[in-house]
Amino acid sequence: MKWKAFTAFAATSLIAAWAHAKAPTTKAEFCEMAHKPAAMRALLADTENQLSFTNRGGLGDAGVCWWHSMFTRNANYLTIYRPEEPRPNRNEVRQIIMDISANRGVVEIPGFKNLSEFSYAHRNEIQQALEEGQIVDGGLMFGWVRGVTGNHSIPAAEMKKRMDELYVEVSKGIIPYQMLQIEGITAHAWLVVDMKRTANGYILTVHDSNYKGTYNVVYSDGMTQLSDYQAVPYTSRNMMDYASYETALKNFCKRGFTAKDLRASRSKR
Repeated sequence: MKWKAFTAFAATSLIAAWAHAKAPTTKAEFCEMAHKPAAMRALLADTENQLSFTNRGGLGDAGVCWWHSMFTRNANYLTIYRPEEPRPNRNEVRQIIMDISANRGVVEIPGFKNLSEFSYAHRNEIQQALEEGQIVDGGLMFGWVRGVTGNHSIPAAEMKKRMDELYVEVSKGIIPYQMLQIEGITAHAWLVVDMKRTANGYILTVHDSNYKGTYNVVYSDGMTQLSDYQAVPYTSRNMMDYASYETALKNFCKRGFTAKDLRASRSKR
């Protein structure tokens, strides 16, 4: 969904003071970084490791926020950049984008040094893939609203339980993907890059596809919805995707297999 968050820049991001995070360009860098949650948070919080364009297009020009968020997280966990190598041709670019979108394994991107640079050069191809994903996931039947009940406000006790569970997940080193149910059938999505406990609630640092960088969202006990987007957050798809990230990591760091190698292996069967 395309929308202006009410408190988007009301607070300085919790991650603002972190050092510039460079995307991995070697196997050693990738494998070391993948085992460090703080490094992955810093990586995704850096605008160089985000898509160069914000949420747009999609069905009814309502945006592709969910797929934009998923692509961004997949790319941060699965890609190695090879800036010294020749840039990929059109077919190779399409395959790279498909592998990232499908979470198929570690992807090497030659000729670029980070996601922002790659997505700036291939914005149209990536946007097309995001819109195709929206259609495949349900499109006009709104089948993509997985896990969302339609409630944009819930009892305060339920909201607190939901936020406590989110904090536990973030504390485990995960960067959760969340769907935000707004009034009616409207929904949005963001990535929770970090989360800190306060005296009466939490401060979330999120990457929202409607903006570059990150911003803070404040939750206080007693709230029945988040003031940003006036929405209820629903955490979704995280364990399934993280299991795939872990498999990709093992295949690459222990066996040297990329998504390209795995595809070639399957084609020989």
